[in-house]
Amino acid sequence: MQIQEFNVARQNTTPDLASGVVPGDDRARNLEIILDVSKTISHSLILEEVLRLVLDHAIRVARAERGFLLLADDHKALQCALTRDATGRALETEDALYSRTVVEDVFASGESICVENAQLDDFYDRRASGRSLELQTILCSPLTVRDEKIGVLYVDSRHIQAVHRDEIIHLFEILAGQAATAIKNAQLYEQLRKAFAELESLNERLINFERLATKGEIAAEVSHELNNLLGVVAFQVTLFRRGAGRFTRKEMEERLDQMSEAVKKIAVFSTGLAESAHLTTKKVPGNFNECIREAVHFLKPLRKFRMASWMTEFDDRIPVVSFDHQQMQQIVLNLLNNAVEARPQVQIGVRTSFDQERNVVLLTVRDDGPGIEPEVMEKLFKEKVTTKPTGHGYGLPICRKIVENLGGTIQAASEQGRGAEFRIDIPIDG
Repeated sequence: MQIQEFNVARQNTTPDLASGVVPGDDRARNLEIILDVSKTISHSLILEEVLRLVLDHAIRVARAERGFLLLADDHKALQCALTRDATGRALETEDALYSRTVVEDVFASGESICVENAQLDDFYDRRASGRSLELQTILCSPLTVRDEKIGVLYVDSRHIQAVHRDEIIHLFEILAGQAATAIKNAQLYEQLRKAFAELESLNERLINFERLATKGEIAAEVSHELNNLLGVVAFQVTLFRRGAGRFTRKEMEERLDQMSEAVKKIAVFSTGLAESAHLTTKKVPGNFNECIREAVHFLKPLRKFRMASWMTEFDDRIPVVSFDHQQMQQIVLNLLNNAVEARPQVQIGVRTSFDQERNVVLLTVRDDGPGIEPEVMEKLFKEKVTTKPTGHGYGLPICRKIVENLGGTIQAASEQGRGAEFRIDIPIDG
């Protein structure tokens, strides 16, 4: 890695910088720090802990007073993830200022920058932020993993540090390289952790949906398969957590692919959890809008819905309605699943309204997908029909049964190539 150097005016108060002599004890100590930090961060996959360890050791290596760790977001813009001082405390807001120009230069160029005696440096004089902070020493390196720039490691001091410049630069870049790998692994693990938390939440909701079905053979088979698939995901996450430091990038990607396949299978089997037509509906007065809003809020973050766009409209005039909260959410889940499975980039519209004249609440779910073929429309709610390779055809008949148990009606309208619309009417008084 090349170093971008500025003209430096050294002072007589820093004999180590001027002499070029590196005390053996200092070199041994610094190498020991690097070895220690490499071992330490490789044994942790908790992102917050990795960031803290990296920044504390960076401050130690450079003998700096402050440190900043900045990570790139999805738009490749740097965001400050952590600030620390030499005592290990987070910086107060008014003190959390750094040379943005240096940071941006390093991230853009991919090259380290070392500034010594910054107040007397002609080039650095243009860095207004550094001048206002009265900084003397700055050391900044990019965090790079396989040519991917993930952030910047930055330390500075208001004093000229008595250290050997080339030695510190070398050690700092080694540390930055180790840190980048550790941070990337921790970020991958964080993504896995969130995905697994999402799966656990999904599993809890699926368990609730399963209660809607009888304890028949099909429901038991689906439930058993779901438990097996969730076990696969949990096992893979555990292995990843224990051995991520030893995995190659390819091995990590393979494990992610395995978990992704398990998640897809879970989505398929989840549609069969309420396959029995012998549904018992428990009507309880409740907030109809809140029920539908909650179902949409639950589905939006799931991977299969992330390419969809949403339009929601809730009628505040709707009074208290007697309905089955869980079964109504099962209907929403089924209709929205059908929409994204027909076209992942679909535009979905969910709307509630109140017909005062008929005293009914209406739920409309529409999409701009490929639509429903006429021959399928004829038997949509009557027979087990499906156009999906992994479908079972129970979904819409179950929806019809739930609505009828509530004393309502469900209707569908579609034009091929122009989407589909489902309308559900539920009487207010049950």
